Amino acid sequence: MGNSVSYFFRSLNLPTADPAIDDLRELEAPEPMERVLLACAELQPGNVYLARLPHVPVPLFPHLASRGLNWRLHEDPGQGVLLAVFRETP
Repeated sequence: MGNSVSYFFRSLNLPTADPAIDDLRELEAPEPMERVLLACAELQPGNVYLARLPHVPVPLFPHLASRGLNWRLHEDPGQGVLLAVFRETP
Protein backbone atom coordinates (compact mmCIF):
# COMPACT_ATOMS: atom_id res chain seq x y z
CA MET A 1 0.00 0.00 0.00
CA GLY A 2 1.44 3.34 -1.05
CA ASN A 3 2.09 6.29 1.22
CA SER A 4 -0.78 8.30 -0.25
CA VAL A 5 -3.22 5.45 0.52
CA SER A 6 -1.88 5.19 4.06
CA TYR A 7 -2.33 8.94 4.47
CA PHE A 8 -5.90 8.64 3.14
CA PHE A 9 -6.66 5.96 5.74
CA ARG A 10 -5.12 8.04 8.54
CA SER A 11 -7.20 11.05 7.47
CA LEU A 12 -10.34 8.94 8.05
CA ASN A 13 -9.29 8.11 11.64
CA LEU A 14 -9.85 4.40 11.04
CA PRO A 15 -9.42 2.10 14.02
CA THR A 16 -6.98 -0.11 12.08
CA ALA A 17 -4.11 0.55 9.70
CA ASP A 18 -5.26 -2.34 7.46
CA PRO A 19 -9.05 -1.94 7.06
CA ALA A 20 -11.31 -4.26 5.09
CA ILE A 21 -11.99 -2.97 1.58
CA ASP A 22 -14.68 -4.31 -0.74
CA ASP A 23 -13.10 -4.71 -4.18
CA LEU A 24 -15.86 -3.93 -6.67
CA ARG A 25 -13.67 -3.21 -9.71
CA GLU A 26 -14.60 -6.34 -11.64
CA LEU A 27 -18.38 -5.97 -11.35
CA GLU A 28 -20.62 -4.74 -14.15
CA ALA A 29 -22.72 -1.61 -13.61
CA PRO A 30 -24.96 -1.05 -11.73
CA GLU A 31 -23.83 -3.75 -9.27
CA PRO A 32 -21.03 -1.72 -7.62
CA MET A 33 -23.45 1.13 -6.87
CA GLU A 34 -26.06 -1.31 -5.55
CA ARG A 35 -23.51 -3.00 -3.30
CA VAL A 36 -22.26 0.29 -1.88
CA LEU A 37 -25.81 1.43 -1.12
CA LEU A 38 -26.72 -1.90 0.46
CA ALA A 39 -23.57 -1.94 2.60
CA CYS A 40 -24.21 1.63 3.75
CA ALA A 41 -27.92 1.21 4.49
CA GLU A 42 -27.26 0.42 8.16
CA LEU A 43 -24.03 2.41 8.54
CA GLN A 44 -23.83 3.81 12.05
CA PRO A 45 -22.32 7.21 12.89
CA GLY A 46 -18.57 6.90 13.32
CA ASN A 47 -18.29 3.79 11.10
CA VAL A 48 -16.69 3.82 7.66
CA TYR A 49 -17.40 1.62 4.64
CA LEU A 50 -14.51 1.27 2.17
CA ALA A 51 -14.70 0.12 -1.43
CA ARG A 52 -12.31 0.01 -4.37
CA LEU A 53 -13.98 0.98 -7.65
CA PRO A 54 -12.66 1.19 -11.22
CA HIS A 55 -13.47 4.93 -11.54
CA VAL A 56 -15.02 7.87 -9.72
CA PRO A 57 -18.67 6.85 -9.13
CA VAL A 58 -20.33 10.19 -9.95
CA PRO A 59 -23.88 8.72 -10.31
CA LEU A 60 -23.59 7.33 -6.76
CA PHE A 61 -23.08 10.69 -5.05
CA PRO A 62 -26.69 11.94 -5.14
CA HIS A 63 -27.86 8.60 -3.71
CA LEU A 64 -25.40 8.85 -0.83
CA ALA A 65 -26.31 12.48 -0.15
CA SER A 66 -30.05 11.70 -0.10
CA ARG A 67 -29.35 9.10 2.61
CA GLY A 68 -27.40 11.56 4.76
CA LEU A 69 -24.07 9.90 4.01
CA ASN A 70 -20.74 11.60 3.40
CA TRP A 71 -17.86 10.32 1.28
CA ARG A 72 -14.25 10.84 0.41
CA LEU A 73 -12.33 9.60 -2.58
CA HIS A 74 -8.72 8.72 -3.18
CA GLU A 75 -7.61 8.11 -6.75
CA ASP A 76 -4.97 5.39 -6.66
CA PRO A 77 -3.19 5.28 -10.06
CA GLY A 78 -3.41 1.82 -11.58
CA GLN A 79 -5.70 0.62 -8.79
CA GLY A 80 -8.87 2.60 -9.40
CA VAL A 81 -10.53 4.71 -6.73
CA LEU A 82 -10.88 4.16 -3.01
CA LEU A 83 -14.26 5.28 -1.74
CA ALA A 84 -14.89 5.88 1.95
CA VAL A 85 -18.51 6.34 2.98
CA PHE A 86 -19.45 7.48 6.48
CA ARG A 87 -22.16 9.08 8.54
CA GLU A 88 -21.04 11.98 10.69
CA THR A 89 -21.23 11.50 14.44
CA PRO A 90 -23.91 13.84 15.82
